[in-house]
This record gives sequence, C-alpha cells and structure tokens, in this order.
Amino acid sequence: MSDDRDMNQEVGDLGDLVENLFDDVERVKKMLDRAFPGSSPAEEEVRARRDKLRRAQVEPGLERVHTNALEAPEHEKEAALIQEEARGKHTLYAITARHHRLKPFDTDWTGRCQAVRVSLPATPENAEPIWTYLGVVKQTDHLAFSVQEIADGYAAAFGARPEIARVDLITGARHYDLDRFSPISVFLAYTREDDTIPCFYVYESGSAQGEPAKLYWGRDLDYLITESAGFRFTPFARLENTYRGKLIMNRARTEPSMVSISICLGDDRDREYMNLSASYEVVQPGPVIWPITVQIQAAMRVFAIAQGMGCNLELWEWGLGQLARTTLEWFSEPPQRGTNRGYSECGWSP
Repeated sequence: MSDDRDMNQEVGDLGDLVENLFDDVERVKKMLDRAFPGSSPAEEEVRARRDKLRRAQVEPGLERVHTNALEAPEHEKEAALIQEEARGKHTLYAITARHHRLKPFDTDWTGRCQAVRVSLPATPENAEPIWTYLGVVKQTDHLAFSVQEIADGYAAAFGARPEIARVDLITGARHYDLDRFSPISVFLAYTREDDTIPCFYVYESGSAQGEPAKLYWGRDLDYLITESAGFRFTPFARLENTYRGKLIMNRARTEPSMVSISICLGDDRDREYMNLSASYEVVQPGPVIWPITVQIQAAMRVFAIAQGMGCNLELWEWGLGQLARTTLEWFSEPPQRGTNRGYSECGWSP
C-alpha cells in the first residue's frame, strides 16, 4: 500500500500529466504502441490523431487536452462534408461492448462505439471506398472486401463453396479517413441478392488502432466458432489463446443482436479467463463518437489493468492507469497491485 501512495505522490496532478503527455507526440505514439501491440502508426499519423483529439468533444480526464484554437485541416473539412452527405444512406448501429475479466482478478466494464452496414462488391477488383455518415469503409481496413473473397474463404474453411449473391459488412468506419476503432466486424452472407436472412456469418477481429487481424468463419447462422485467437489485442493476450464465439441475431434474424466471445488460456477450457460481448442497436444518425477518443480511453484502461497484472510501468503509464480509475466507469475495478498468475504476456520494461 505504501508503494501505491509513493507512486501516486510521484505522479502528482493527473491533469498536468495528461497535458504534458499529449504535448509530446513521441510519448503519445509510445502509449498507443505499448497499449496495443501489433500495430505501430507513423509519427505523422499519430500527430494528426492527437490534433484531432484536441478538437474532439471534451471527455472525462482529458479536459486539458481539448482546445478550440486548432482549426481542422482542409482534408478533414472535406471529409466531414462527404460524411454529412451520406446521412441516412446506410444502417447505423450503437455498440455496447462488455469486457468481463475473470482471472487473474475480476474486472468488468463496458465501452461504446459505433458501426455501419455496407454491401460489398462482387470482386476485389470492383472495390472502392464507401463513404458513410460515420466515415469511410475501405478495402485496406479488412482481410476480405468482396463476395468472391468471402465465398473463397468459406470454401477453404469448410471444403464446399457456398452459393451467395450478396455480402453485407457491419464495421467501424474510418472517421474523416483518419482514425478507426473496430475490434469486431461482422460479415453477413446471403444466398440471394434480396434475402433478408443471412445464410452464414464471419467475424473479423481488429486492433484498437483500426487494423484488421483475423477472420473467424461460421458454417451457418447458428454456428459456434472455436478458433485460436491469432493476434494480441492487448499486451496481456496470447496468440494461442482460444476464442469461442457466436453471433446472436434478433428474433426476425435480420439484424445482429450480439456477438458473444469467451477466451481460454491456450486450448484449456478449464482456464477461461474473459467473456466479451458486443450488443448492437440500430440507431438514427446522431452524434458521431470519434474513434480517437475511444482509443485513448481503451489505452487508459489497459494501463489500469496492467497495474493489477504487475507489469513494469513507467510513471506516466501508472498515471494513465490512475486516470482511468478516477474518470471512467467500472462495474468492477482492477486492483492497483497484483501478479498475473500466468494470465498475461506483459513483459514490459521501461
């Protein structure tokens, strides 16, 4: 306990810490790289995101990052106009994502983001950026982006090529063609062009920084997918962990209701340590949640959980963890001190 007090005294004023952190683009880049392994955006991209965050709606704990002095660059203004022109052209979703960690300690919280439904082209060669009210949906942000690729992937997974005429993708868009947050995207395949009920689904995992990671294939609409994770969303995860996930549709089977995933350590089902769920609600165009704000809040939570895992944190990382505890809502908060008991790959050193 005395160590916690000493660390908190060293951190000092959390507002000063945040202000100093976001004045330093290299430090912002390190924060994102440390919190979300597997992707490392260039410094100029991080600078653009940082500047965009300064113009975003003020979020708890980030008040001193916000400024009205920065004017959006011309390309962002143009993107904003294109997005507004797309109002009402696509189905939009509010997503509530619950993260319930069971081991090595209990921690439980929800986050919120948004997604949009678009129909994919027949072949990769026909793919073009699809502008929506939430941002642009791009081929480069996905591991598949056409009816042909989904049919090919299904045949590779199950040994039989499906007869499908349409594929819809429900995913997070790249806001102003800059930042994107979409840990789970869902592909819905349809036998006929005008069908309303899908014949099978695929879900795609992605990094918190908007990059695609892996496709997980469902044989039919009721299929329970069991696959190795294949990527690390946070420093605590392992590539060989097992995902067991399922898409739950609404009663009419026309819209997703929830994606539910349980995660086991390796392939040992007796060592299940996390339950994830993403609930979908169709909504009308309204305020857009800027992905960069969700990314920063997710990073803050990572550092709070890292405290409980016993990760070796720098002072500013400890401070971000404290900020997450004091400004973000938790059903169950992680401990400030602890050990990972084999449930974390975190091997950070300052």
